[in-house]
Amino acid sequence: MTDLVHSDASVEELCRTGKEFLDQRRFAEAEWQFTQARDREPDNPEVYYCIGLFFADLAKPAEALVAFDRAIDLHSAHARAHNNRGTVLQQLGRIEEAEAAFRRALELAPDDAPPYINLANVVDHQFRTAEALAIYDLALKRGVAPDLIGQYRASLLGKSTTRPPDAWVRSTYDNFAPTFDQNLSQLKYAVPAAIAQLLDGKVEAGQHVLDLGCGTGWMGMALAGKGLEFTGVDLSERMIAQARERGYRDLHVAEIHAYLAGCPAASVDLVTAADVFILVGKLNDLFEQVVRVLKPHGLFAFSIEETSAADYSLQSTRRYAHSRAYLRTLTAFRFAPVDEWPGVIRLEQGKPVHGRVYLLRKA
Repeated sequence: MTDLVHSDASVEELCRTGKEFLDQRRFAEAEWQFTQARDREPDNPEVYYCIGLFFADLAKPAEALVAFDRAIDLHSAHARAHNNRGTVLQQLGRIEEAEAAFRRALELAPDDAPPYINLANVVDHQFRTAEALAIYDLALKRGVAPDLIGQYRASLLGKSTTRPPDAWVRSTYDNFAPTFDQNLSQLKYAVPAAIAQLLDGKVEAGQHVLDLGCGTGWMGMALAGKGLEFTGVDLSERMIAQARERGYRDLHVAEIHAYLAGCPAASVDLVTAADVFILVGKLNDLFEQVVRVLKPHGLFAFSIEETSAADYSLQSTRRYAHSRAYLRTLTAFRFAPVDEWPGVIRLEQGKPVHGRVYLLRKA
């Protein structure tokens, strides 16, 4: 756990620890560190960049914009400030300015992946898909994060991959973390509640739940009050920091395939994966590991988005969808069906996203 550093520490140390506090959602400590740094060096652009990150994590884009603008006034070639300035401008609906900010960041830091990704995203949302592809192609030509950029490019073209690189998942959800809960509430996210409904009367106090891709802990909240012991696993440290506030027994920053491979056999009563398989195309290995770690007659609850494709497909939303036929193949001889729930799992740009929640029992 990060400790506060005294005001006589270097500004670099104050900023470094302040950013660590942000990752841990210890906002009061982060604010104190950044305030001390600003008092020490009121014309240091890095200090204002950090203050911008602070306000962005508090979901205060207008205040973040003021800080990023100040950082750029003090250092016009601050690439990360331009890039993050673009993000908050996008949140404020100032799309043309956001695009210009991302382009400036790209000019200043042509070897960094985020400006390419952010610029392509804002361009694609303006229905300029060919231009977005050209931006990804430029990044690949320059050798910038080929696995990461390749995943974005594949999703834009609707080309399936077996699963995204860990760096893609980690960076995406670390960036989502500050506003994740607020956004899911607005999108009427229904999966945890649907899983809890299917599990009603089928779990007992003291049972051990392994929550794969736990995010900020929505599954734990949905099942609160049942006396269950939760272990959460997620690649995003910033998501884990929020789940820590929600009663999980232990939490692990890890990729779910790797974590499952290290779990003892027959050690878990229930495995949940709420809106997790949108990030995994090929599920064969994962299902085998879930069978291994579940106790005899243990339960497996998860959700999918549905597709008519043979097995799975990577959609333009950058999420995977799976077919019911594929699920039947995966579960045959491993699981017995208990219940399922078809319905609208959330909204996407105001439109319903249809999916299905399954509850299975180890055969």
